[in-house]
Amino acid sequence: MKRREFLATVLAGGAAGFLIYSLAHGQRAVSRKTVLKADVVVVGGGVAGSTVARLVSPHLRTVVVEPRGLYLVGPAKEDITLGLAGVEDYAAVRRGVFRAAAVGLDPGNRLLYTTAGLVEYRYLVLAVGVRLAYEEAEVTGRPDFVNIYDDDSVLGHAGFLKRARGRIVIAHPGLPYRCTSAPYELAFLADYIAPRPHDIVVISGVKGIPAEFQEQISQLGGLVNRLMEERGIGLVAGAEVVEVGEGRVLLDNGEAVKYDVLIWTPPHRGWPWLVEAGVARESEYGYVRVDDRFRTRWDDVYAVGDVVWHVVKTGWAAYYEALATAAYILEDAGFPSTGPEYLYSEDSIRLEPRLAIRGAKRWWPIYGKVAWRQIDGPSEEAAEGKYAWMRAMRDLIY
Repeated sequence: MKRREFLATVLAGGAAGFLIYSLAHGQRAVSRKTVLKADVVVVGGGVAGSTVARLVSPHLRTVVVEPRGLYLVGPAKEDITLGLAGVEDYAAVRRGVFRAAAVGLDPGNRLLYTTAGLVEYRYLVLAVGVRLAYEEAEVTGRPDFVNIYDDDSVLGHAGFLKRARGRIVIAHPGLPYRCTSAPYELAFLADYIAPRPHDIVVISGVKGIPAEFQEQISQLGGLVNRLMEERGIGLVAGAEVVEVGEGRVLLDNGEAVKYDVLIWTPPHRGWPWLVEAGVARESEYGYVRVDDRFRTRWDDVYAVGDVVWHVVKTGWAAYYEALATAAYILEDAGFPSTGPEYLYSEDSIRLEPRLAIRGAKRWWPIYGKVAWRQIDGPSEEAAEGKYAWMRAMRDLIY
């Protein structure tokens, strides 16, 4: 497929998926008619969902329920926004998925409600990622901002930061949010790429760390802070954005911060329909708590990836969690299967396009203590390792 044809397909698929998703939000299924039955129904076609589907599909009839036709690799969204990479470099067009959005769940009767009708399952895997809760901040006027966690926002701002001048404000929410290093990597890369003169400020919404997350927090934080100070990148810590206006954001501490360019990420939340189904807790922002086999309160409903109630939300973590989940499903269904001996997460933060620091950790079980840590860098090898993983994530998509 030629580059122009690829881009046309990607943009059309992304727009169509977003429309389906928007129509689905807050609604029940369009039809109560059963439209599909499968042994394993995977809700969400990202790294976690696609990995589970690939591993179990040779043995069990498997369906991936996914509203979007486009997958845009997470870490590559920064590169596309910066103009370091094109959409076609790190995007995949999904094929063979059941194109619908999940909007409800009846775990007692093994029924998933979707915009296309009811789906019956034997095993359900929730790999739905997170919801970007834009409604939790007031937006006034017509501010132009990019959210690097949002595919559609990135597609509309490709190359945006390469042309950015003046004050660049990068604001991220409190924990848990996915890929916690992304705003800091973006700050380093923007400082390297953006035309001068410029001024970069990171606003961190993290005010505290839940006790059970303490062990999971990256050890790169101290090194990142030191490097930010050396490069003159500002930090406003422990404050969340409550209002986004034209040229300024208002924080919950009453401070107003002016900007010329805004990269804003709203709070990350789980899905209301999971709370309504009793699978997630509102007190835990709609994220799903799992046991050591990645099962929810129901033995036939699993959760994996960003939707799980823990702080380690990277592509590597999602991949390893998916390896374990697939092994448990196959084992329960009577097929010989061996999962990983540990969970693994890697976090490479590029300081420049070809220079990065790297942190990695292993742990077991899902809420267990970290058994091994390693911090490397800065090095060109760490940057190349991240690019290799980004390419691998694109190729994993179902």
